Amino acid sequence: MIPATLKKILADLWVNKARSVLVVLSIAVGIFAVGVIASSFGIVKKDMGADYQSVNPHTAAIYTSDFDDSLLASLRQVPGVEAIEARYNLWVKITGADGKDYEINLNSIEPLSAIQVDQLQFQAGDSTLEDGEIYLERQGAAGLGVKIGDPVNLTLDDGTTRTLTVAGTVHDVMSNPFGFTSKTSGYVTPATMGELGGSALNNAILLVTTGSHTDAALIRPIADRVAEAMVVQGITVYNINITNPGQHPAQSIIDTVLLLMGALCVLVIFLSAFLVTNTISALMGQQVRQIGVMKAVGATLGQVVAIYLGLALAFGLLALLVAVPLAALASYGLTRWLIGMLNATPSGFAIPAPSLVLQFFIGLAVPLLGAFIPVIGGARRTVRQAMTSYGLEAGTKASVFDRLLEALPWLPRPLMLSLRNTFRRKARLVLTLATLILGGAIFIAMFGVRESLYAEIDRTQGYYQADVNVDFTQSYPVEELQAALDGVPGVVALEGWSAFRANVLHANGETSDQIMMIAPPVDTQLIDPVLTEGRWLLPTDTNAIVVSNHFADLRPDVRLGDTILVRLNDQDTPFQVVGFFRIAGTFPSPFTYVPQTTLNEMAGTPGQVNRLNVITDQHDQVRQEEVLEALKARFLAAGFEASLETGAEIINQQHSEIDILITLLLAMGLLIATVGGLGLMGTMGMNILERTREIGVLRSIGAENRIIFGMVVAEGALIGLISWALSALVAIPINQFLDQALGERLMTIPIMYIFSYQGLWVWLVVALLLAALASLLPARNAVRLTVRDVLAYE
Repeated sequence: MIPATLKKILADLWVNKARSVLVVLSIAVGIFAVGVIASSFGIVKKDMGADYQSVNPHTAAIYTSDFDDSLLASLRQVPGVEAIEARYNLWVKITGADGKDYEINLNSIEPLSAIQVDQLQFQAGDSTLEDGEIYLERQGAAGLGVKIGDPVNLTLDDGTTRTLTVAGTVHDVMSNPFGFTSKTSGYVTPATMGELGGSALNNAILLVTTGSHTDAALIRPIADRVAEAMVVQGITVYNINITNPGQHPAQSIIDTVLLLMGALCVLVIFLSAFLVTNTISALMGQQVRQIGVMKAVGATLGQVVAIYLGLALAFGLLALLVAVPLAALASYGLTRWLIGMLNATPSGFAIPAPSLVLQFFIGLAVPLLGAFIPVIGGARRTVRQAMTSYGLEAGTKASVFDRLLEALPWLPRPLMLSLRNTFRRKARLVLTLATLILGGAIFIAMFGVRESLYAEIDRTQGYYQADVNVDFTQSYPVEELQAALDGVPGVVALEGWSAFRANVLHANGETSDQIMMIAPPVDTQLIDPVLTEGRWLLPTDTNAIVVSNHFADLRPDVRLGDTILVRLNDQDTPFQVVGFFRIAGTFPSPFTYVPQTTLNEMAGTPGQVNRLNVITDQHDQVRQEEVLEALKARFLAAGFEASLETGAEIINQQHSEIDILITLLLAMGLLIATVGGLGLMGTMGMNILERTREIGVLRSIGAENRIIFGMVVAEGALIGLISWALSALVAIPINQFLDQALGERLMTIPIMYIFSYQGLWVWLVVALLLAALASLLPARNAVRLTVRDVLAYE
């Protein structure tokens, strides 16, 4: 026999089906949002970690002068060496199917089965790599638009072109994700590497150390011992790289995404709690008279509480049935897209256990916790209070807002009634507004973060103000370059720069860190640095150097005024640090700026430059590309070996990397906004159910459908407008938090705070649309009520 309590719960679920659907949807959308975010968080972390650990990743990389394989046997005997691999590494350009050139990192490799460190996973094609062939990283091959068997053209440092055949594709965990960076990796035999301007020897050591693979303090001494053993053999060690050992190369992107997902998950839990509390409060308001009847026939406080907590639990169970499968499917699609963009291998369909626990907590515990206070409040009413309660709440004292409305007699009566209804249930209004405000604030903040990131990129362009950037394979007198470009249409100015990679020595005089030394002319107009400490270069400077925030991270021991020793062409030169500047982004080697005369003397190229920065008469992308093609033709005819890139290409590439993250942020913002919209729909539906008798009174005195419909829609629109205004205020601290977190993790610096007015106005449109959509169904139900319906309503 079914207990009376269970009968009451089932009856409440079935009799008021519209209300039940609204309540279930209000809870389900919170479970769905939490499920998507929590599942994605767990899957991305697990899959990226598993993908990285599966290849026996290196813990340290050592870059050296050329050496042969005979050295490896002795290096394997160095204490602390677990595994070691040698390769030759070279950056060149590869031409994609679209005719554009992309950067590709070439590596000489042994047969795939012989690779022990940073193993490559064969994907498709010929499993044996021959001379004259190339393996392409799988994501790079797809991005370049080339297929197995296609010929590809490689542009070498000396400007010559070599054609290789694509023998197959492999997956390299360490490769640049082409979707983010437009860079990829390729793999050739040592003999082929020698023909491509490199060497059949090796210039890099990939090292796996014993013990912890994540503690740089333990890895460094072992890497130093390996480097010292190479120096004893006459090999020059240029750099020892122990950057973020034990972490996936895309870890900064992963951490950023997971940080956002975690923060949004916490916010959605709060949203869900607000929704549940609001919904149950409205339900208890509607069932006051039923509570009175039950208490009149002898129901105890405990029995009444048990009934309505049981009803809240039933709503939660139904919401779980709806939300959990949908969240699993959505997170599966989201994670496959994100993991694919980061060039990792996604696992099969699964729902992480922590995500399930969290969803069941939201679906069961949160409804009970959210319902507890309103249930206790409703159940403690006396029989007289419950039996005399009406939706109209007649006889209550006029509020301040009511008196304010009475002072505006020119307002239409239906609009005045809508405004009064909006503020009648203040606690419910607060909870409804809380969901919409938080959702709106996050949405506006996402736009602010996007504008902040774009602004930081624009500030970075202060270091890349040329319209066309030209890099030469060797240095030339600037007068020769100017003469070669004389009369090129669109060229209005040019500057000759010098740039060389060098090494900053450590205190021991042996180990070092690689830097990029850039030398603009003393009268340059193409750089606008952002100094954080000290000063910029002066025309009278000789051995002065200005270093970046990335250099400061690499060498935190260096302070303003310190002298550092820089090695270039086996010559050590002291430089005094006169300033620090900030630049957003990640770079293989930290940028530094030095006087051009000094750098050219160190490089043995006095009076010459190896970089040309060109200014065009128009700065749009079309004009830049036209000038680039003209310059390319001139250089080819004059015999200059050069690679060219437009300023627009640099900006577009940086924007494309940011746009992927922003798309994810906005998608999450819309998800949370949807939570708020459904919460508003549930509130409006409950308001209509609660005011059924009130609507009946209006209908009985002749109110037309359009008046009742307009009242409901106006009430929803007013709530939307209020939430929009308050969202702007709440968005400010959220925006500031995300700027700080994303800046440090994604762009290596705290990015500037910008409040997005575009996001503010877009959210106004979204809020009004949500309010309109949330009001349509309740308004439709309101106008369908007849006088007979409301007289029979309980």
